[in-house]
Amino acid sequence: MVHGKRYLNVVHLEIELIRKLQKNTPLFTPTPDVAEDLLRASRKAIVENTIAKRNRRKLKKEIKRLQEKLKDAEKEKGNAFLVNVALADLLVSGLVVPASAVVILAGLQDNLVVCRFQWFLAALCFLVTVLSLAATSAENQARLCSSTAFYEALTPAILSLYLRNELQLSENTATIIYHVFIMICYVVPIAGAVCADSFLGRYRTILYFSFIYLTGNILMCLASVPYPELSPLILTSFGLGLIAIGTGGIKPCVAAFGGDQFHLPHQQDLLQQFFSIFYFSINLGGFVGMILTPILRKSITCFGEDTCYPLGFGFPALLMLLALVLFMTGKPFYRLRTPKENVILKFIRCALYAIIQKTKQKDVKYDHWLDYSNEKFSKKLIRDMKVVFAVLLLYTPLPIFWSLFDQQGSRWTFQASRMNGAILGTQVLPDQMQVVNPAFVLVLIPIFDRCFYPTLNKLHVLSCPLHRMAVGGLIAGAAFLSAGILELVLETTYPELPDKNKASLNFINTLPCALAIENPFNGIQTLSESTMFRFKNIPAHNNTNYSIIIEAPLYCGNVRIKKRKSKHEIVAIEYQIDTILVGVNEINEIVTYITDPIDFKRSLSGKPRIRIAYLGDMGSLENVTVSMINSNGLTDIYFIKYKPKENIAVSPYLDLIPGEYTFKVEATGNKLYQNVTKFDLGGIYTLVIRQRAELIEFAEVYTMSPPNTVNMLWLIPQYFLISVAEIMFGIAGLEFSFIQAPKCLKTVTIAAWYLSVAVGNFLVIIITQAKLFKSQAHEFFLFAVLIVADMIVFTEIAIRYKIVVPEADSSEFIMTEEAIPLIQPASILVNAVSLH
Repeated sequence: MVHGKRYLNVVHLEIELIRKLQKNTPLFTPTPDVAEDLLRASRKAIVENTIAKRNRRKLKKEIKRLQEKLKDAEKEKGNAFLVNVALADLLVSGLVVPASAVVILAGLQDNLVVCRFQWFLAALCFLVTVLSLAATSAENQARLCSSTAFYEALTPAILSLYLRNELQLSENTATIIYHVFIMICYVVPIAGAVCADSFLGRYRTILYFSFIYLTGNILMCLASVPYPELSPLILTSFGLGLIAIGTGGIKPCVAAFGGDQFHLPHQQDLLQQFFSIFYFSINLGGFVGMILTPILRKSITCFGEDTCYPLGFGFPALLMLLALVLFMTGKPFYRLRTPKENVILKFIRCALYAIIQKTKQKDVKYDHWLDYSNEKFSKKLIRDMKVVFAVLLLYTPLPIFWSLFDQQGSRWTFQASRMNGAILGTQVLPDQMQVVNPAFVLVLIPIFDRCFYPTLNKLHVLSCPLHRMAVGGLIAGAAFLSAGILELVLETTYPELPDKNKASLNFINTLPCALAIENPFNGIQTLSESTMFRFKNIPAHNNTNYSIIIEAPLYCGNVRIKKRKSKHEIVAIEYQIDTILVGVNEINEIVTYITDPIDFKRSLSGKPRIRIAYLGDMGSLENVTVSMINSNGLTDIYFIKYKPKENIAVSPYLDLIPGEYTFKVEATGNKLYQNVTKFDLGGIYTLVIRQRAELIEFAEVYTMSPPNTVNMLWLIPQYFLISVAEIMFGIAGLEFSFIQAPKCLKTVTIAAWYLSVAVGNFLVIIITQAKLFKSQAHEFFLFAVLIVADMIVFTEIAIRYKIVVPEADSSEFIMTEEAIPLIQPASILVNAVSLH
C-alpha cells in the first residue's frame, strides 16, 4: 500500500505541474506530447500498482477532467495561431495578383482610372495579418485581419471593367485576357512549393519571397511617379514581375505552414475549422473591401492628378517592410519544419528509375509501377509517392470546376451589365453584384459547419471531403444552368442587331416640319419633326449604296426650302447601324449627315452611355456649352469648338451616373434646350444639336438602345448556388489536399491544387476563343454539361481512391527553461516522466 501511495503522490505532482504550466505561463500551453507523457505515466502508475478502488476512481476522474481541460486549452491556442496563418494566405489568394493586372494595364495610358487605394488597403491588411501571426490572442487577430482578401471578390470585376470599357476591348478579348492572367498567377506557385519542400522550408520561403514582393512594390511606386525621366512601362513590368514571383512563392506555403501547426490526427477537426476560417476570412474581406473601396477611391490626389498612385504604392511598401520585421520577430512562436533533403529531386529520380526498371523488367510484375524502384529507394518514399500520384490523379477533373467558378469575374459580370440594378430605390452597379458571393459565403460557412455538416455526419452522409467535392461540382453545374436560363430571358431584351449581309439605318429629322422619305425598303416613310425612324435589316453586302428621295414642304418653320425634293446617296455597311441626320445647309437645301456607327456595347459598370452629335449648318461649330445636372446637383460641362469637314462632329461615348438630368445647351449666350431626361442603366443615348447662324435651333436626346429591364435580383439564384458549390468544393478540397499529402510534400500537393485553377482558366480561354456558339446562353449550358460529366469522372476516380490515415505528428515547439516552472532536481517527477 505504501508503494501505491508513492505513485499516487507522483500522479498528484504531475497534475499539479500541468496546472502550474497553464496558470503561470500563458505563452506556453502544454503540447500534446508533454501532456500525453505525463498522463501516460499516471496511467502506468495506476495499472502497475494495487490501489484502492475509490482512489483509482478519483484519479481517473481527475485525469479525465484534466484531459478535457488540456484539450480545450490546446484547441483554443491552435485556433488562435492557425486562424492567423489562414489569414496570411489571403495576401496572395486575392490581394496581389488581380491588382497587379489592373495597374499594368492602367499604366499603358496617361489617366489611370482604377482604384488608387486598393494597394494601400492590401498592405495595411497584410501588416495586420503579420502582427496577428506573432500574437497568441484569437479574439484580437480574428477581429483585425478579416478584411485582408477583399481583392478576391472585388478585383475581377474591376479588371474586366478596365479591359472592356477603358481599353475598348471586346467581351471575348477581355474574357481571354482576364483568364490568361489568372492562369499565369496559378502556375507560378509550383516554384514556391519546390523551394519550400526541398530547400528553404516554408517559413524561409515565405520570408524570402516576401522580400521579392517588397522590391516589386517599390518599383511600382517609382513607376507611378509622373516624371519624364522615368519609364513607367519598364518599371511597371519589372515591378509586376517581381510581385508575381513573390506571390507565387508565398501562395502554396502559407496554407501548408498553417497546417503544420496542427497535431494530426487527433486535431483533424481543428484542421477542418482552419480551412473554413480561411474561406470565411477571404469572403469577409471581399465583402468589406467592396464597400470601402468606392469610398476611398476619391479621397486623396497628388501631382496635380485626380489619383495618387505614388501614395498607393509607396505607403504599402513601407508597411510591407515593417510587416516583414514583425514577421521575423514572431519566429519563436511558430512551429517550423526544415527539409532535410531535396525531396522533389528524390521524387523525380524515384519516378524515373521506376519507369526505366518497368521497361527493362518485363517478366517481373508488381501491383504498382512505383514498386519497380524498391531496390534503390526506401519503402516510405515509395509509399509517399503512391499517395501523391493518387491525389494528383484525383486533381485531373478539377479544372472544369474552376473554369466555371472564375467566370464570376468575366461572363457573369458582363451578364449583370445588361440588367437593371434598381433595387429598393437605389441603383446597384454590375460590378457591385460581386459582393453577393462573399456575402453568401459569410452566412453559409457557419451554417454548414455548425448545422448542416454535423447533421449529415450523424446520418453518415457526405462525411468525406471527396463526397462534398462531388456534390459541390454538381451544384456549380446547377448555377450555370440558372445562368443560361437567365441569359435566354435577357436575349429577348437585347437590341436587334443586323444579321449577316444585313445593315440598319436610323433617320433623325432635326427640322421643324414633317418629311417624306422615298426608299427602296418600304416605299414612302413619313418622318415627323424631331422624330427618329429605323430601317431594320436591309440588305447590305459589304458596302451597298442606296438612293433615297427626301421631300419637304415649301416652308419648314421659318425657312423657305429651296428645293422640296432632293436625292441622296446612302451607304449601308454590313452589320452596322448608322444614323443619318436630316437638316438644311446655308442655302436652305435639304442635306443629310451620317454619323459614326452606333456602339451597342453596354458599359460593364452598367452606366448609361451618351454621345453628342453636332451639326453646324454654316460650316463651323462655334463655342457650345452642354451642361448636364443630375438630381444631386452635380454638373458635367462639355465645350465644343471644332471645324469639321462636313459640318458634323460626333463625340465619344460618355458614361453617366443613372438618374434624372437637366440638360442645358448654350452657344454665344443663346440658350435653347433645357429639359429633364432620365437615363437608366444600360441605355445608349445620342444628344443631337443643330446650330444655324450662330444660334442653337435644335437639341434633342434620342434613345438608340433601350435601358435594361430585367432586374439584377434574378442573379441571386446562380450566385447562391455557386457560393454553396465553393464551400463544399473549395474548403473540402484544401482540407483533403493537406490531410492526404505526405508531410514532406504537402506544399507541392497544395501547389498542384492551385495549378488546377490555372488549367481551368485555360479551358475558358479555349472555349471562348473557339466561338462555338452565337448565344452566350448556349455556352453556359455547355459548361453545365461539362461539369456534370466531369463530376461523374471524379466520382469514379474517388471511389477507387483509398483514404490515407494522416501520419502521427510530433511537436516541434522549442521549450526553453523560462517556459517551464522550476522543479527540484531530486523530484520524483523525473522518474515518473521517464515511464514510457
